[in-house]
Amino acid sequence: MSYSIKVENLAKCYMINHTQSGGVRSIREILSKPFARLNASRIAIENAARTEGVEDVSEKTAEQFWALRDISFEIAEGQRIAIIGGNGAGKSTLLKLLSRITEPTKGRISIRGKLASLLEVGTGFHPELTGRENIFLNGAILGMPRSEIKKKFDSIVAFSGVEKFLDTPVKHYSSGMYVRLAFSVSAWLDPDILIVDEVLSVGDQAFQKRCAERMKELTSDGRTVIFVSHSMSAVKSMCEKALYLKKGEMISFAPVEDATTDYLRTVLEETEAEVWHRPKFEFPDVRLVTHVQITDYADCSGGQITDTHGQITANLNINEPFSLSLNYRIRREVPYRVVPNFHFYDEGGNRVFISFPEVTAQTSPGEYRVTCHIDPFQFNVGRFSAMLALSSYEADAPLHFAVENALRFEVHEPAQADTRRHGWEGGLPGVSRPRLNWTFQSIS
Repeated sequence: MSYSIKVENLAKCYMINHTQSGGVRSIREILSKPFARLNASRIAIENAARTEGVEDVSEKTAEQFWALRDISFEIAEGQRIAIIGGNGAGKSTLLKLLSRITEPTKGRISIRGKLASLLEVGTGFHPELTGRENIFLNGAILGMPRSEIKKKFDSIVAFSGVEKFLDTPVKHYSSGMYVRLAFSVSAWLDPDILIVDEVLSVGDQAFQKRCAERMKELTSDGRTVIFVSHSMSAVKSMCEKALYLKKGEMISFAPVEDATTDYLRTVLEETEAEVWHRPKFEFPDVRLVTHVQITDYADCSGGQITDTHGQITANLNINEPFSLSLNYRIRREVPYRVVPNFHFYDEGGNRVFISFPEVTAQTSPGEYRVTCHIDPFQFNVGRFSAMLALSSYEADAPLHFAVENALRFEVHEPAQADTRRHGWEGGLPGVSRPRLNWTFQSIS
């Protein structure tokens, strides 16, 4: 399969000026050297490209800032690729380089085909022109003949949903209308490569779903889509691979499940000082957030995870059962039914499911332990957390307590653990891998 975009050793350097003029420049100085600062910046960047890695010990007037450094990757025709990373990772810089809005300091970009980019609200639109006029303007910019634009016009308008405002200057559009029309123009004028930044977050859920479907249609026709978002769920639903950037460097270019997992784990490690895995907890614990609505009857004591051998651990095998236990104390007779409930979340914070016992718990005073037994393959490979709660749903405020992220565990897949793979060696995405019953029969 041939490539649509090929990036080799790409780097972009900006110069951050730390000098002050020492006072207001005179009109004479400004007129005599109108481009002095611009030329100085250009020369400094050229020097940076030649002397990368060499520290200048002389008095500095400007600092080199490498927004991107040594980026290389190749995107095949018909792929949907996400670019992910935190703020300041270099995502927007990379998109501007790919869109040829700015030039790289080093490296090379090879692009095959016609490229359309939607980098921010209103990109490519003239505010004084109407929506209708801007459709034709954008088509002309993309090199399409007027007859071809007319052929696609009705589809663009229908997709955008701005029919009533088509002859209104776009400066009067809301940000959502701007984005809907801009994406519709970019996606329906058949570019070979479509680049979409975070702007789709402005649209509502229905429009985002239509955008995802349109992106898939484009790639099924052999076109390439590059999508940038901070929403990992959107990335997973729209893309098949992801390029993970961190502080201007490429961390990975891998299947979307692997790349997003790397990103989320890095974010977690940077925001938490403690080790992520939590096989056990005991109260009091200042690390844990606990929500309480009813204060008169019950207290949480702690909890733990045990594997099939009865060992307390947060590392579990996918093909073995394990258990989560909650210890609590009833201080006085509870006049309501007492219901333990465990809430399970994936690594991205999305709720996987909630589990309740078949019967309610004791209401009389005492120390108790309730255990949830989990079958093999109930969870897929990955990291998960559990919120442990005790509730009485007949009460106006039903929560005795709920401990967020009380327990955190990771599920692994040993070699030969899943006998249903039947030779498949690739990843199996999703949060669960249940063992469903299958039947075969001959119908001939």
